[in-house]
Amino acid sequence: MPSRFTFLQYPLGSFQEAAARVKGAGTKLTDHLGKAAYSFRLLRYWWAGCAIAAEARRAGRPLVVVDAGCERGWLRHFTPVGAVERWIGLDWNPREEVRQLACYDEVRHANFDDPLPLASGIADVVVSLHVFEHLPRPGATLAELSRVLKPGGIFLGCTPTMPGWLARLREGYLRASLRRGKVVPGGHITVLSPGRWHSLARDAGLEPEFVTGSHAVRRTGGWLENFPAWVRLNQLWGALFPALGSECCLQARRQDPWDYKAAKLESRGRHLRPVWISLTAAAALALGWAWLAARDAHQNHQRAAIMSWLESHQKGGDVFILADCVSHLGDATREDVFEARDREELESILRKHPHSHILVSEHTARRFVSQYPPLTWRVDSWFEIGEEDFLMLRTWPEGTPLDEYLLGMASGANRAE
Repeated sequence: MPSRFTFLQYPLGSFQEAAARVKGAGTKLTDHLGKAAYSFRLLRYWWAGCAIAAEARRAGRPLVVVDAGCERGWLRHFTPVGAVERWIGLDWNPREEVRQLACYDEVRHANFDDPLPLASGIADVVVSLHVFEHLPRPGATLAELSRVLKPGGIFLGCTPTMPGWLARLREGYLRASLRRGKVVPGGHITVLSPGRWHSLARDAGLEPEFVTGSHAVRRTGGWLENFPAWVRLNQLWGALFPALGSECCLQARRQDPWDYKAAKLESRGRHLRPVWISLTAAAALALGWAWLAARDAHQNHQRAAIMSWLESHQKGGDVFILADCVSHLGDATREDVFEARDREELESILRKHPHSHILVSEHTARRFVSQYPPLTWRVDSWFEIGEEDFLMLRTWPEGTPLDEYLLGMASGANRAE
């Protein structure tokens, strides 16, 4: 029976196997695998691939796997050969890489807030890695994914996490920001604690086999990510304190159709709520301080990256407009940087500075194509901040047209800075 310490038993060799499979492909996965031997950003694919292989050994046959949120199909590169008979990918915007390099057998467009375009009971394994934090109704989505599973099949899920009481506060803030337009559709709006994963799984007819943490801290490309001992230490922390890490991972098994049987009700066990309330209150201040300190450090790092990017583009009297969700990272003391919190403010600044550079996320750039048809937006450069892609746009005649750039991304073409 798997436990929350299962990760410590999985071999790390699939990192080297994945690197060999995509060697020379020139993709983002190749870059991540080249930065560190055991990139923590890729641990989600490593553990899911190991869990699929373990389930195939238990079943004694190759499996049918549905990858819900497949995007580029990185999961297949981390799954041992022979463990899977058929790969089915679902994504609202699947990349061409999932077909050409990962070679999924079937790839379908899916809106995870709607019924899924798959029949019931077709999959041995359903995987969803870093998808549920973007969904408005996680319970309804998990019920749909459970429907796709065969009885006895397993669901593997992974999301960012934090303790339950803090997760509720954070989700309330994100949902309010979405209503005010400060979070773009498709951004982070849901926060799942280990306890909430347990509840959602059981409501969807899934019995959790383990809920554990993947790792405590992550610094992509850091030198510590080259040492297996550092990986194991982080996994031990995640197993002991699932809510106090970067990611929370769930494995749950689809139950047989419910069969009612009369049974004697047992008395409830000892009520420990007062103990947990006391412990939570004692830890709240220290945990809150640590979270705020980590958030400030993360924002300072992003602010430095953005300012460095602007400096590399500054020629003479250039003007820069920070739009979208990075506006709060701008340096208000710089005379050549303006913040646009909404469309009206952006248009006002553009009237005064028609040749400004505009920094936006990829999601917002897609809206620019339809919202500003008279203007010819050009892509000056591309930059990755955190886990999101940002573009530097301008209306000058030089550069790649924005609509061509986005079309190239959709067809799997390489990005051009």
